[in-house]
Amino acid sequence: MQKAKCQIPAKQRTVMLMINPPIPLRYDGIVRYAREHGWRLTIANRLVRAPSGWNGDGALVTLRGDAETTRFVKGLVERGIPVVDLTSYMPEIDVPRVIPDYREAGCIAAGHFHEIGLKHAAWFSTIWTNVHSLFFEGLASRWPNAEKIVLSDSVPVSKLDDIDRFEQVMKPRLKALPKPIGILTYNDEEATRLLSLCLETGIAVPDEIAILGIGNDTFLCENQPIPISSVIDDLESNGYAAAKLLDDLMPPSLRATEKMRRLRRISPILVPCKGIAVRRSTDTLAVENPILRKALEILKSSFVNPPSTIQLAETLGISRATIDRLFSFELGRTMHSEIMRLKLAKAKDMLSSGDASIGEIADACGFCNPGHFVNSFSRAFGSPPGKWRHEKSG
Repeated sequence: MQKAKCQIPAKQRTVMLMINPPIPLRYDGIVRYAREHGWRLTIANRLVRAPSGWNGDGALVTLRGDAETTRFVKGLVERGIPVVDLTSYMPEIDVPRVIPDYREAGCIAAGHFHEIGLKHAAWFSTIWTNVHSLFFEGLASRWPNAEKIVLSDSVPVSKLDDIDRFEQVMKPRLKALPKPIGILTYNDEEATRLLSLCLETGIAVPDEIAILGIGNDTFLCENQPIPISSVIDDLESNGYAAAKLLDDLMPPSLRATEKMRRLRRISPILVPCKGIAVRRSTDTLAVENPILRKALEILKSSFVNPPSTIQLAETLGISRATIDRLFSFELGRTMHSEIMRLKLAKAKDMLSSGDASIGEIADACGFCNPGHFVNSFSRAFGSPPGKWRHEKSG
């Protein structure tokens, strides 16, 4: 009788996490992968010295200029221990990277500003790094004249958290901006800072300044006097994809060292964003003509069962020809196209945030039947709603 071969269990891999700031979503992605593959995680305390002599299997890090962490990472690389960076603040450090698609986030923001009818856009951040420049490149790709507002250009580094200096510098800047304008901020924390100053200064949000953050921190975004819209940069997928790459680089792979050298010479792996969580801070169509603004308000509140062009003209006390001219020349689309835009925007929100069926979404958004909804959605976004939902969730 042949004896069964004794299987030696695979060595449990030990992975160091040096993630700053400790964003829960990013940890969620890493932990999910670690559980699936039996890793043992060690979380370095960023408030003390990096652990000297650590000899695990690999590390996931966010290199942000911290001298101690940078030294530690360089030491790991010299000893042949794989490291994957989840950011791009220090591209000069030669390690593989898996990062959010920063440029895409800027492009998505620009598209949102165009969609709500803005004619001006700006960027705001406290400091300026390589990551900030990538976000701004995306915004500027569709807004070549976008203004760049960086607090550290006007305030010493030691005073960046000084509320009085912030107000002293930013109040006149905000008042001088052409309006209506959309401002993309580096993260949701900076968006809340900007929102507070706008409210204190008497600047209407979103009618004069529409504020858009990055990161979709729901705690911050939804607990403001005016809830803040935010680009969903999908840090959970960022963490999971970085963990997967690190897994490919760690022993016992005989080609790990060779693969790591190759990856250090290519562009970072980019994790796509998941669109925008629209809240009140950008929930407007910023147009200057008061009649068109009123027309848009009416359509926004009734797009499920919208008025006809004649009915809308009568409500506003103008002719149908005037309605057609206002939409065509000032908004760049017809009234029918605007109604469809509102229906599809609602549909995308329902597809992203819940599990309603295609029929339920079609009914809730005012489509005459599910087939009409599917055809309209496919024409607008290049794929049917079911496939679009799967890709966004996946």
